[in-house]
Amino acid sequence: MRLERKAALITGSGRGIGKAMALTFAREGADIAVIDIDLPSAEQTAEEVRKLSRKAIAIKADVGKPEDVDTMVDRTINELGGVHILVNNAGILDETVPTIESSIEHWDEVIRVILRGTYLCCRRAGKWMVEHKTGKIVNLGSIAGIAGFSPRPSYGPAKAGVIYLTRSLALEWAEYNINVNCIAPGYVLTEMVKSAFEKTKTNVADVAKGIPLGHMLEPQDIANAALFLASEEARQITGTTLPVDGGFLSFGVKN
Repeated sequence: MRLERKAALITGSGRGIGKAMALTFAREGADIAVIDIDLPSAEQTAEEVRKLSRKAIAIKADVGKPEDVDTMVDRTINELGGVHILVNNAGILDETVPTIESSIEHWDEVIRVILRGTYLCCRRAGKWMVEHKTGKIVNLGSIAGIAGFSPRPSYGPAKAGVIYLTRSLALEWAEYNINVNCIAPGYVLTEMVKSAFEKTKTNVADVAKGIPLGHMLEPQDIANAALFLASEEARQITGTTLPVDGGFLSFGVKN
């Protein structure tokens, strides 16, 4: 098993992509700290991890609050023996409204959860990793942090910041044997995305037409990429952003 004797802290793992990661990592031998703002969903994921014969703890935390981040990392270290793997998956969607009509308060909240949250989690878990000279960090960016999406005034900029933070930390912590990488998911069919599509009356089939492979991704597709980056198979990969998008970013003119 690729993650045997490892403890993985995964934010936003009560559902969707984060839950798929938690279960995938557990099947590969990792013990899991399931972090979510919604404790019941975190507890449900933790219970499913335990059914895979791995240890799991469920923790309610707001990743944008330093005190919550300190608590979740301390508990992971004390109860699971360390924080060998950190996955920064927690996030929220932005308003799909013209920038001049957007809410400053919502912009601040998106930046707080996605960019500040990733920074705080890396900063706190990184302290343990630096001290022990080992660690794998997988940040969740987005194709929206690479390509232009309109009207999306906050989500793309927040994810672009995560991509840059990934590069910076990869360079800073390379001497401590810490790999820091990022995944840029394309359109993933999660409950949150389905809800957003319903609000904007977006047709899934229409979105799929803009994806060269012809279909939206599933949470497991992102979990598989995260497993690779968290394993020793990726020991010589750091500072990179891996698009998992069905070819979306490569879309051009097809004859």
